[in-house]
Amino acid sequence: MKKQFVIVSALACLFVSKNSFSQTKKEKAESLDEIIITATKFETNKKNIGKIVYKITQETIKNSAGKTVLDLLNDVPGVEINGNFSTKGQNLGYYIRGGRNRQVAILIDGVNVNDPSSFGGDFDLRQIDIQQIESIEVLKGAASTLYGSGAATGVINIILKKASKKNFNGTFSTSMGSNSSSKNNSLTAEEFTTNFNFNGTLGKIDYLLALNANGSGGLSAAESLDLNNPFKEDIFARQNVLLNLNYSINEKLKFGFSASIDEFSTDFDGFDFDPVTFESFPADKNNNLTSTQKRGGFNLEYTYEKGSLKLRTFVTNINRRETPSNDFFYGEVLGFDIFNHYKYSNEFSILAGITSQFQDMKQETSFSQIEKGAGKQHFFDPYVSLNYFSDFGFTFSAGSRLNIHSEYGENVVFNINPAYNFNLTKNSKAKVFTSYSTAFVTPTLSEIFTKLPSIDELLPEEDITIETGFELIFSPKFSVNSTFFYREETNKIGYDSTTFQTINDIGTFFARGIESEIAYKPFKNTNVLANFTHINRAENLLLKIPKNTFFMKVDYQLFPETFTAISYRFVDETKDFGNVVLPSYNLVDIFINHQLLNGKVMFFGNITNIFNENFQEIAGFTTRGRNYNLGLKINL
Repeated sequence: MKKQFVIVSALACLFVSKNSFSQTKKEKAESLDEIIITATKFETNKKNIGKIVYKITQETIKNSAGKTVLDLLNDVPGVEINGNFSTKGQNLGYYIRGGRNRQVAILIDGVNVNDPSSFGGDFDLRQIDIQQIESIEVLKGAASTLYGSGAATGVINIILKKASKKNFNGTFSTSMGSNSSSKNNSLTAEEFTTNFNFNGTLGKIDYLLALNANGSGGLSAAESLDLNNPFKEDIFARQNVLLNLNYSINEKLKFGFSASIDEFSTDFDGFDFDPVTFESFPADKNNNLTSTQKRGGFNLEYTYEKGSLKLRTFVTNINRRETPSNDFFYGEVLGFDIFNHYKYSNEFSILAGITSQFQDMKQETSFSQIEKGAGKQHFFDPYVSLNYFSDFGFTFSAGSRLNIHSEYGENVVFNINPAYNFNLTKNSKAKVFTSYSTAFVTPTLSEIFTKLPSIDELLPEEDITIETGFELIFSPKFSVNSTFFYREETNKIGYDSTTFQTINDIGTFFARGIESEIAYKPFKNTNVLANFTHINRAENLLLKIPKNTFFMKVDYQLFPETFTAISYRFVDETKDFGNVVLPSYNLVDIFINHQLLNGKVMFFGNITNIFNENFQEIAGFTTRGRNYNLGLKINL
């Protein structure tokens, strides 16, 4: 019944949207002129891209005060952040197109920040604050040609804020809110956030300094079955410092430096086991995880008449320790990415580059010991991409990357992506596209150096993605897009539970589905956004990944200074380990912000899970019930 409701809701939204056609005869469809970076690695209009790229803009971020990076990404069709509605310290699953963390490349200003020393090779998105971000671009599908390992199901590119042209500009924001489950609802403030952001331009130098701290309590990670004896709260605390400096040597040459330190500490629970049946069940534990990640790098950008040359260097140092087990993980990455974009003409350009990473780790657990220097790997990846943007609507991009790896040898990926833009009527436009792309996922250091002795080498996972779709823009008030995709995975990196070792699974694993979104502006002060995602893949690979999700949001500018929004989310039932069924759930949230003194002061607030729905994302673990958040933001 709930699945039918989702489908009917999407169709109803489409039906109602037809009324907008008659309102837009004199308006120009401009949304295809939006500038996108991630799909090509250089700035280009959205109409030149043969895919659907979702962009979370600065306007969306400002109007979503109180939300996190994870909240905003969870609103994108085809993206499911498992664990986002649980305690702040819960492990997160980034599920795009039926894939998992290792198959998603996360970038900060175009630099891959995934952690090769972790079991999943993923970056913890809790370690970046929403106040530091200018925009986020989500490119789904295989993108290893441009971004290498991990870009098998999608790329999340976080673009940091740029400095103000003023000598000094700053913002201060703070918020507090409740943090309780649906079974033990409380109004007590248990969640706190504080942010400072200073930036400006002094002559040829621009700077940005951002400071953030947040923490939460009041909620246990594991859920007690006895309401009269709840488990003790699990505390989460996080601090972040970010510094960006850029020096414009002249109009063509710019040099930059960036550095950040991210730290968090979280309590977490575990499992107990029945000695007879060996059945596991969540239990209150005194576990703690501390993580420190330090990132830094230099970048150089040279612009000339026919193009631009960019160099990015980066170093990442990661430490994680768990107690009382005293498990310790250390990761180190040094790398660079240099690429040149050359425009032969207005229609044709070529991008060529080479990227490299040197990775090392140390691991001390009860299962394995890897000394620093004993778990090293490195790779060099030359790549090229050709782009053709015709003046009659046809676009075409193709490229290839050669992955030269110190452990498993060589690996080649490529992509082909034609698209065509055309006018439906005088004032409406359309784009149709298709693509065939291959990708790879390099085994992490932990996996490579704990493989079975009988395995000569652990091979990279290989992925193929075929997709086709369309985007219809009838006016700035109404647009529709839809994408069908099919994926295959071979040499899938798996885990042998009998030997506790990493292996390459034999066979081919598929995933397919559809993603659709409608944007509609029925009135001057109202915006409606609705999206629907369907995923289909083998049941044993669909753990925690819902087959159907539906999201709808209505924004309403109540007054010139007051913005309101209400959102509805449906998530289909899923299964967890042990064939445990997690029922479907529905969430309704409300947001509001009000500005004073010409926008210099903003008060904001939200109520999430208004109807206090009781659900689980992970079997046996707590999710948040009805909660509130109140905050203040001041532009200095």
